[in-house]
Amino acid sequence: MTMEQKTLQNGLTVAFEPISFFRSASFGIWVRCGSQYETAAENGASHFIEHMAFKGTKRLSAMDIAVKTDLFGGQVNAYTTKEYTCFYAHTLSTHAPEAFEMLCDMVANPRFDEKDVETERGVILDEIAMYEDSADDVAADLLYAGVWPGKPLSRPILGTAETVGALTAESLRAFHARHYTPNHLVISVCGNFDKDAFRDIIDRYFGDALRGQEAKAPECGLWTPCLSLREKDFEQTALLLGLPGLPSQDERRYALAVFSNMAGANASSRLFQRLREELGLVYSVYSYHVAHAKAGLFGVALTVTPDCEEQALEETFRVLCSMRTSMTQEELTRSKEQLKAGLVMNGEGISARCGNAARGILLEGRVRTEDELLDIVDRMTLEQVTEAAEHALDFEKLALAAAGRVKARDTYQRLIDAGEQEGYTKQR
Repeated sequence: MTMEQKTLQNGLTVAFEPISFFRSASFGIWVRCGSQYETAAENGASHFIEHMAFKGTKRLSAMDIAVKTDLFGGQVNAYTTKEYTCFYAHTLSTHAPEAFEMLCDMVANPRFDEKDVETERGVILDEIAMYEDSADDVAADLLYAGVWPGKPLSRPILGTAETVGALTAESLRAFHARHYTPNHLVISVCGNFDKDAFRDIIDRYFGDALRGQEAKAPECGLWTPCLSLREKDFEQTALLLGLPGLPSQDERRYALAVFSNMAGANASSRLFQRLREELGLVYSVYSYHVAHAKAGLFGVALTVTPDCEEQALEETFRVLCSMRTSMTQEELTRSKEQLKAGLVMNGEGISARCGNAARGILLEGRVRTEDELLDIVDRMTLEQVTEAAEHALDFEKLALAAAGRVKARDTYQRLIDAGEQEGYTKQR
């Protein structure tokens, strides 16, 4: 299986990976356009346009799109992140050209009917309200807003009720014209498909389109330690600890991913074993690392009843601090095997392969092969993981977000101060 990658004169990048023994194809259009590329007044525009693409084009109504999607018998959908919007499909090979043409039409020619905009605004406001009912989602937005205050990365992907309420058909049309230009698009196709048919469709919809002004991810500013609380009537409280991570262009992020696995990303990890299995303080605890274009975040998420919060946070700090000097080769081996299994199994699905290629081009400017990634993990040393952990475990930059039946601010501040002191002592 060989990937063919080509960038057209207008900047559009196309990646084809034919797999002849499959009977289906996965394909999508990734747009360098998410909440991080919006102004404060535009917050939510990227996600709004994702919705509007399904409301009809110049030649297709919303019902046409719905009927065709069902007729294809596969999946046609979309999602928005902080750094890109993705429109994707997975269909039988026999339906792939028609489904791809519909997807191109939706991306290139959304209708932006004023009545449809008003209808969809209500849907999005309901979606925002739904997220407000999720402790984890509320805590995540609080954390981003706290550590990157006033910066685009801090803004919620969905926007706010205020900003979404102010967007109009005209402003969405202008935003689309500015951001949905060929040099901001990556098209990725994987599976069994007719390359000539796909090339013809790409040429018809995007071949004559003009390159737009280059969009670069804005600077995030310095990491800001924070304590952000939101009182909500949830049975359990969502706690999110945030520490500085690494951006997507930093090769050390792979070592930080290995450390995250060791800390709390699997059943044998230290946080899970200590907080869940030994002490029974939490139902859920896990660590993660998110790499953005200009910044990264290493996080630990806990779901806990209010009476266990303090002990759970204290134990979390102790576990993380202790890992600076006590990680073992056995833990490293387990973590690396977990990552390798995930890479291989993920790569055996054509939808995942399609998405991995597009995101690699869009976020890193290249596509790493499975063998390259496995080699990076295989060559990872305990020293590299320790160095990455030292970068993240800077407790002077500790951030905490909590949503639910939160305690007094002083309680959390005392715990943070104690965590900082323990981190400083362990570092010494």
